[in-house]
Amino acid sequence: MKIKSILILAAFILIPILVFSGSPPGPGGQNLTKDPDVGGIVTITTDHYQVHVGNAFQTHYEFTTAATDDLQTAIYLKTPTDKEIHMVASFSVSAAGEFFICEDVTIDANEGTSAAVYNRNRNSLNTSTVFDNATVPVVNKVTTWTPSQMTSGNFTCGTEIEHEPLVAAAVPKQAGGNAERGEIILKKNTEYLFMDQNIGANANTHHIWLRWYEIE
Repeated sequence: MKIKSILILAAFILIPILVFSGSPPGPGGQNLTKDPDVGGIVTITTDHYQVHVGNAFQTHYEFTTAATDDLQTAIYLKTPTDKEIHMVASFSVSAAGEFFICEDVTIDANEGTSAAVYNRNRNSLNTSTVFDNATVPVVNKVTTWTPSQMTSGNFTCGTEIEHEPLVAAAVPKQAGGNAERGEIILKKNTEYLFMDQNIGANANTHHIWLRWYEIE
């Protein structure tokens, strides 16, 4: 009886050791990566994962304005009907300025300049599902806008979902989401404009970065 009890106790000790001595199985039965020092499971954030699987994209626009107050530059995109766009927008200026994110904008078609969208996984062949502002909108493109194009495009903001001042010569001001702030999930089948604007009559270099991932 005593030997039997010892064997049962040994089984309770050894089985968990044998089961968990390797990396625990993940979805589909594959092993999960474990930290070699403390044994914790190694994970990555959702947005980082979307880069790995080729669902994350980016575009950037830079323009230096004349020394005139209220001049605007922007990136336009229209979201698809079948995917959610999880967006992080960043803005910067070299002199005093402000940024806006506008939803359901009104703007003339085929104004501005069509611009490239890049997959953030440079080994992936996946393309974005956002559209530019061409007469026949082109997928996997956005539209950039100089101040003169903004004027001729008869732009109105629609719903202003974000607006903040930008400190002159500051680092990019993030709007939307990163590890510290919640992302913006854009409405489907909707036109958006991400815009920098001068405050004061100064020549001003505008930067606008858009980074996003797309899921159904």
